[in-house]
Amino acid sequence: MTFRGGRAPVSGHRHGQRAVSRARVRLAGREVALWQLRRAPSVYRAVVEQAKVTDGCAWCLCTDPAPRLVIRHRAGVYYLACWPSGGEEHARDCEFHNTTGQWSGRSQYHDGALQETDDGSASVALSLPLHVRTSDPAAAGTTSSPRDARAARSRMGLLGLLHYLWERADLTRSTPLDNPRSGRRGWARCSPLVRAATAGVTSAGLPLSWCCYVIPPFDPAHPDQHDAAFTRFTDRMVERNGVVQRGLLLGAVRSWTPTPYGQRCDLRHHRAPLFFSAALHKRIRRAAASAMTDQRPAGSEQVMLALVSRSDQGNLSAVGAAVMLTNADFIPADSTHEVVMADALTAAKRTFVKPLRYDGEAAVLPDFVLTDTDPATLVEVWGMLDREDYTARKQAKISHYRSTDTPLIEWDVRDRLPDLRLHSAT
Repeated sequence: MTFRGGRAPVSGHRHGQRAVSRARVRLAGREVALWQLRRAPSVYRAVVEQAKVTDGCAWCLCTDPAPRLVIRHRAGVYYLACWPSGGEEHARDCEFHNTTGQWSGRSQYHDGALQETDDGSASVALSLPLHVRTSDPAAAGTTSSPRDARAARSRMGLLGLLHYLWERADLTRSTPLDNPRSGRRGWARCSPLVRAATAGVTSAGLPLSWCCYVIPPFDPAHPDQHDAAFTRFTDRMVERNGVVQRGLLLGAVRSWTPTPYGQRCDLRHHRAPLFFSAALHKRIRRAAASAMTDQRPAGSEQVMLALVSRSDQGNLSAVGAAVMLTNADFIPADSTHEVVMADALTAAKRTFVKPLRYDGEAAVLPDFVLTDTDPATLVEVWGMLDREDYTARKQAKISHYRSTDTPLIEWDVRDRLPDLRLHSAT
């Protein structure tokens, strides 16, 4: 067993040294430093398991009363994560502090689209079915567009689910100490966090950890180690009693290649291709234009969540899909200009959160939130100023921020990036 916790706080950084988390947690009545759990996981295995059984959670000691922390377990790995919608209960300098609940598009849903419980588990009602009856050919070929998903707030689309998993895995946040050695978060770190985020989430009565295969990082020393798990995943997609099971596949795109019938998609760290019809690929390009453009910034990534079915020949075909643009650290971005901004904020050693829109458009939702200032500073990237509707929305946002005395950093992409460094108060 290994153990992984949250992020290291900015306050724990010392120039020229590897940062050490100063967070302390309580597990089954025992107080432990988070860095000790990470350094010697086998020593604390029993106490972590006891806390999961007796209390059902850990407790962060950043403030009094102590906020709860979720204990997640996936493939022999234990993780501590912020309790759903509980990030603002933590002290501001705590590594588990976040304002995701305030800056998120999840509030758009109603009527059971997303239900979170007190034990950290959740239920999601998807707009696309995970299983269909063969007697209903219309449902078997159903795909959805973002326009459909926006209209049906009682259901969550694939983009909404992808955003939810990213928030649940705490991958919308970046700190200067996320990866002090390499400077990049990388898929090797993101993949296990997303897999752990699926634990405790169900859809249509099915555990997401069972029906969603998150591509694991490839290890050249053990190239076949994940073959059996992937075979088990694909073997579930069969017809039983007139019902065909589908699956969810989540990974980073390596390449797209035209075929006589559409497109072949190859995913990073994975050998089996995924096939798209020409019509579905066209819809994805229209719905996720920034993510699918050929002019993406260097180092940016396409993260895909696809609803898949298996053909008689054993190939996987996409029934529906959502594609999310990210920078090299897998911080989501809504445009290529936002990728540039995310990289610049990282280079400036800022701590920030990327608010996610899910399936809809929020009236006022900033592009980034800098959480290393008090109050938080919002960041807006103005990139489509040739459109009247965009310019009108820009003015409405600015008016709202001014009326609430909200600190704001703006970047007109026609100009140079602003100074993004965190300046000490004088």
